[in-house]
Amino acid sequence: MRVCPPLFSTVAVLFLVAADLTVGAPADSSIDRLIKKLPPPEKVVQTDPASQDPLAKKIIVALKASNYGNAYAMSRTLADRYPKSAGAQSIHGQLALALRHYPQASGAFQKVISIQPNNAFAYVGLALSEAAQDHVSAAMSDFRQVTRIYPQAEVGWLGLSACAEKLGRKGESLDYARRATTVAPSSFAAWFQLARAEGISGHRQASANALARANEIRRKTTKTSRRT
Repeated sequence: MRVCPPLFSTVAVLFLVAADLTVGAPADSSIDRLIKKLPPPEKVVQTDPASQDPLAKKIIVALKASNYGNAYAMSRTLADRYPKSAGAQSIHGQLALALRHYPQASGAFQKVISIQPNNAFAYVGLALSEAAQDHVSAAMSDFRQVTRIYPQAEVGWLGLSACAEKLGRKGESLDYARRATTVAPSSFAAWFQLARAEGISGHRQASANALARANEIRRKTTKTSRRT
């Protein structure tokens, strides 16, 4: 898995894995808005008691230097040292997820949830970790928690749609994809997933319409990014 330098961001990690879950959906900057409310790794550590440990600062230095393997090893030590620290478990979960250590990621995010039951970031990470291990039903349960906590963010609805698709539940996949476009009408990812769901359901014209909308959003996003 490619990790995006120079900063190891929550958005980059989660979307790279989510792209696998959604069966090849192209990465798009609109995912940034999906998880914008969730903290990046360096903030997770800085706001947690474990941040006073010198090891936490070494992890951040390693991340900024793109030494992800070393950062992961140190995050594991930090998580073991602070088993009741949501921050230490979160950063370990993110790095484990990015480096495809999925069982370790699942365990770390489960610990975060045991400490902070309404931590949407942890549910997203856990859902992606479980989906990567083909535990699709478990991933759906986690994505439902995301929609409970953040019903107006499309990430949970997109995850549910992709999981339902993988389980062969075409109608559910379509319903969730439609919900994603309702809560986030300017999201490329939402319209792209809707195009998939409509196509799988045999709605060729609706699929073409949704794909056209997705491409229109992508063109507008590309033009905007070029100006800035």
